Amino acid sequence: MTKLKPLVLMLAHFFKLKIFLSAILINLFPINANILMAQENEKKTKKQSVVKNDFGAAVIDMQKVLSKSTAWLSLQKQVKEIEEKFKEQIKEEELELKKEQENLRAQKSVLAEDQFKEKENEFKAKVNKTQSKVQNARRELESTMAKGMQLIQTEAVKHLKQIAAKEGYYAVFDASTTIIAADVINISDIVAEKINKSLPKINVERKKDKKGDN
Repeated sequence: MTKLKPLVLMLAHFFKLKIFLSAILINLFPINANILMAQENEKKTKKQSVVKNDFGAAVIDMQKVLSKSTAWLSLQKQVKEIEEKFKEQIKEEELELKKEQENLRAQKSVLAEDQFKEKENEFKAKVNKTQSKVQNARRELESTMAKGMQLIQTEAVKHLKQIAAKEGYYAVFDASTTIIAADVINISDIVAEKINKSLPKINVERKKDKKGDN
């Protein structure tokens, strides 16, 4: 048994060394994995850069640009507030018209036919006036939104020309008419950021009501 002791000690030492080496390899593996991942990301970035520079074209999604535009968001908010105020105003007028209609019906049996007809025509004129006011307000709000969108689109085209000249793009395509486009050539975020700096807000100016409309 005494002769076997050195062999046992050697084996124990061997297994301890193996465990130690395994621990070193385990600790080194995450480092190697991180290095490989960084290298892959670097290759991917270089590849995207080559694609971007060699392709010579870009894509823009105007819906995305509008959704990120602070000017468009402020315009929507202002139009919504105007719409709500107008609805309250019209609601009051509708209540007045309803009361007048009920009074007119109650007077039908006591008024002469020509007197009732005169009052009925006056009432119809008021109803038509209110309906015309609603239609005019709707057209005004739609026109305001359209003008705001046109301002943003004009600003977008201005920045698109600058970006195209700087990056050497020969063409910029609309994402809505493009079947497939890589994210690397989509410049919507860049354009939206530039618009937010050059056109952060659009102020709505309402037309003054004509006399007699109130």
